[in-house]
Amino acid sequence: MQRLRHLHQVRGWSFDPLRSPDPPHELAELIYSFCHGQWLDVLRVRSDTDAQAGRFLTESMVGSGCPRACWLATGTLADVLDGLDDLPLPMSQLTPRLLLPAIVR
Repeated sequence: MQRLRHLHQVRGWSFDPLRSPDPPHELAELIYSFCHGQWLDVLRVRSDTDAQAGRFLTESMVGSGCPRACWLATGTLADVLDGLDDLPLPMSQLTPRLLLPAIVR
């Protein structure tokens, strides 16, 4: 939980708790996100053993389009957080890039 608190309080990630729709509306997931302009980093946590993260094109996350990711990680919370910590900023030359299909003319 300390690493999640650091992500939110120190690194400035947004935090949204998702509750189950049925009473007693228990906490079901934690969603963290951080926007880097064109890119959106998202972390979904269900438990210590069930977490996912990804870096997506921000425009692909709006509406009912298909999210387009250039990086994804799934596994334990510790493993996924390690992956996020190792992920370079979008402006870095070492950042994974999304390969877009060529426009057919």
